[in-house]
Amino acid sequence: MNYEQFLEQLKEDLTARFAADLPPELSDVRIGIRDVEKLQGESYRGISFRSGDSPVEANLNMTGAFQAYEEGRPYQDILQEVEDQLMKIVDRTPQFNIGELSDYEAMKPKLMMEVIPQNGNEDRLANIPHQKVEDMALIYRIDMGDSNGGKMTSVITNQQLKAFGITAEQLHQDALENAPLTHPASLRSMREVMADMMGMEPEEPMPGEPTMLVATVEGAFMGASVIQYPGFMEQAAEKIGGDFFVLPSSIHEVLLIPDDGSADYHELAAMVQTINETQVAPAERLSDNVYHYDKEDKVFELAEKTAGRKLAQQMEKKAEMRAAAEKKPSILEQLGEKKKEAMDHAPKAKAPGRMAPEAAL
Repeated sequence: MNYEQFLEQLKEDLTARFAADLPPELSDVRIGIRDVEKLQGESYRGISFRSGDSPVEANLNMTGAFQAYEEGRPYQDILQEVEDQLMKIVDRTPQFNIGELSDYEAMKPKLMMEVIPQNGNEDRLANIPHQKVEDMALIYRIDMGDSNGGKMTSVITNQQLKAFGITAEQLHQDALENAPLTHPASLRSMREVMADMMGMEPEEPMPGEPTMLVATVEGAFMGASVIQYPGFMEQAAEKIGGDFFVLPSSIHEVLLIPDDGSADYHELAAMVQTINETQVAPAERLSDNVYHYDKEDKVFELAEKTAGRKLAQQMEKKAEMRAAAEKKPSILEQLGEKKKEAMDHAPKAKAPGRMAPEAAL
């Protein structure tokens, strides 16, 4: 059978087994087939299920299961595994008040933000309120809490925005105010982060060792959004001691490296691209580009723009100096002017008078 037939068979068998196996209070789980639109090109068609009147619908991507079936794994084993997985999710799915989900004032404290690449997400962004940040986009989510060992969040769509009865501008401002409170920023050195992962105390940095900071949120979930937190970049600039490069590690975190003249943004971009291709899952990639923050001008932008802007500033400064030099009179002109000024102020000689004739004797 093909993938569509595989899904139909799963839907039929799961519906029958859930009706027979679940306790009465959970026997109204509804199984369906749904196209799930995801960001980062991860959309799929899979199995959906909803418990009773719950407003929360969970979805499972069955492409991996179908591939295992095609490779010879028994269908009954796959069916049992999917049922077990759904049972765990049903048991851990948070319960929500349906009225609250459409009440913006109730949802506002749950607002969080995420930055994603624009490239590859154009279709989804057309239906999502967002702010463009260079080649990225800032979007908004509702944090529904933990479930099944992970976070449950919901992307706010244009349709939901309309149901809330608010504007995209209000959503943006409320998210800027609430996200830093509910998902506080975290700014630590790479040494601290690595030591924490290994359960050790961080060692003192070696003399001359370049500073590298990891910027994210507490819990490191969709933490790259801290680059849009009010005042965060200024705080990072103070800690680093000046301008810095921003390397998009993933949608969960970014790395900050001082711009002290020792790093070339072309080389940094090549490194980011290699790491993305070899170590970052496609769904978590943010960008292959490198960004820059200018402490004095308070400008966050693509590093290549910074290079162009700095070059333009240097050329403008040289032009101003050249113009000033052209207006300044030469030394010979200055001497001529001083000579003329001296002559203008010198006392004038009296004209000789007529001599009287001498008397003859």
